Amino acid sequence: MKRSFPPPARGTLGVLVAALACSVAGVASVGCTPNHDVKPGAPELTEFNVVQVGPGGPFSTMITPGTPDCTGAVATGDACLPMGQAADADAGTTELPPDSVCRLASANHWCSCAQTDPMNNPAAGAWNCDPFINVMSVIAVFDRLLDTTPLDPGDAAGLTSVLTATAGSPAADVGLSTDYSATGDAKGVVFNAFGPAFFANFRADGPSLLAQPQPEFPSGATVTVNLDASMILAKDGKTPFTAGGLLTGGSVVFTMAPFTASLVPPDPMSMSDPISAIVVFTNFLDTPGCFNDDDPMTMDMPCATAAHITVTAGGAPIAVKIASPNGATFTVAPLDGNPWPTGAAIVVSVDATPKNFLGQPLDMAHSFPFTAP
Repeated sequence: MKRSFPPPARGTLGVLVAALACSVAGVASVGCTPNHDVKPGAPELTEFNVVQVGPGGPFSTMITPGTPDCTGAVATGDACLPMGQAADADAGTTELPPDSVCRLASANHWCSCAQTDPMNNPAAGAWNCDPFINVMSVIAVFDRLLDTTPLDPGDAAGLTSVLTATAGSPAADVGLSTDYSATGDAKGVVFNAFGPAFFANFRADGPSLLAQPQPEFPSGATVTVNLDASMILAKDGKTPFTAGGLLTGGSVVFTMAPFTASLVPPDPMSMSDPISAIVVFTNFLDTPGCFNDDDPMTMDMPCATAAHITVTAGGAPIAVKIASPNGATFTVAPLDGNPWPTGAAIVVSVDATPKNFLGQPLDMAHSFPFTAP
């Protein structure tokens, strides 16, 4: 999970980015001179990001032309090598590159390798092959500028045909709204290095097309996203983009999780919020940026989903405030702002009523117990 800097830090880093970029160019004292040269030839699709939201902020699965197929029957929880393996003749081991992402073709999906104990044993890792949840956007990144003529939506809110998607069986169209950004420099100094980690910006590696589903990808379905080569052209207005490896043809397939819910218990060691539990739905079902409290100094924008989440402490109902930054993950905390009663048996319940934006019902009612820290 990755968090972005708060707004003041964004401004500070923006100044630092500009200063370092100009310094590297050797013109720090006189400002940067823009370079409008564009590399000739076909634009290359260098990466495809599937961006999900969840506790901790947006995170992305990045697929590149070099992404391999998974070796063998990989499953969630299987060991992987996030730092690779060094050769050791005495131990009988050979050098292996780090594991990152691989395609699990049998499931029309992708597996990601992540560290399991980064503080104590950074070399230990496990695969996660779970279907995607809360996919907020897909981003295609290219190695050079594109012809903007077919990418200018005019007065429209966004492009609807440059990236297209289908889902389910039989396949049904999923609306995508796409915008083009010419920013992004593969040789950037600071913004590129820290963009995904600190800014949650997954289009910093080059010119990109970001597409958002309208309103969401369906739960429990296999999704296919296609890039239209007739609209994604070099600056000459004629040469279509190219793509290699598993991105050949500009088509990417992934699988969405069924519509269900889970709970992340409070983390007393959290620096940002040591009190709240987090109810995580696998797809969007509410308005982003909603909250529900009794503070007379704030203007309420209640979460509709709050009516379907109840809490007991030691068997007795307890009043809670519920908020959501994105319409899919909901923080749940005591309404009075105090911590949960120490050591109490807390049960967070979600009834079976909620539906996602496509009208798909929650799989069942859920009850999530935890012991208050």
